[in-house]
Amino acid sequence: MKMKVNRTALRVTEILRLLAESPEGLTLTEIGAELGLPKASTFDIVQTLKKAHFLRESNRRYAVGFMAHEVGESYSKGKDLYGATQPHLADLADALNMAGSLVIYERGTLNYVIEHRPIGSIVSPVTSNGMDFVHASASGKSLIAFMPEQRQRKALSLLTFKQFTDRTIQNMIDFMEELERIRSQGYAIDNREFNKLMTCVSTPIFRRQQAVATLTLSDLQVDPGDVPGIAERLMSTARVISDALAREDEK
Repeated sequence: MKMKVNRTALRVTEILRLLAESPEGLTLTEIGAELGLPKASTFDIVQTLKKAHFLRESNRRYAVGFMAHEVGESYSKGKDLYGATQPHLADLADALNMAGSLVIYERGTLNYVIEHRPIGSIVSPVTSNGMDFVHASASGKSLIAFMPEQRQRKALSLLTFKQFTDRTIQNMIDFMEELERIRSQGYAIDNREFNKLMTCVSTPIFRRQQAVATLTLSDLQVDPGDVPGIAERLMSTARVISDALAREDEK
């Protein structure tokens, strides 16, 4: 008996395969046109995959997301970075009433793997694409600061130093000095560099002595005097997650 093919499941695999071959991402219209899919069906499938973190969206373009990588690498549930981070990040974000994110760096862009927004928290939406604001974000600076040298050189070569506010770093010399401060203190700050009202604090998560992601907390109108305390709580949480990953790797 011939097996019946589920059309929706087939479309999911076609979309994932298409985007895996399109590192710059595609719009909904481009995805539908490439695969000959109805607009409504394309929208529903893509939004479902995005919600499950199999796709990510930046500037209305979609690309393969973190969970697709997780499945592709056949990570066990116990070693899952997402699973190890999510409850700790949610607890911290709720406690401080700040938006929390888990962010990784992929091909010059920032991928927001987890975004937790406590009820009543105020955050500014990202209005730029994932590449041109790396230098102006706490997440981007944290990830680049702790990269291995060869990977860091590549990341630095992709920076554009686009200006978003009068606080945005504008050149490589100042940016390198900023990276040195970040390595010294253990965390990065976006002090209204991307958005003139928003402050973000970010610190890396380590696995096998490599920074694999960064934890970030964001809010509007943050008192500068509160930043060190926020950073300490954030670094403590990142250490808990890093230690949990290390224990899993030892099993």
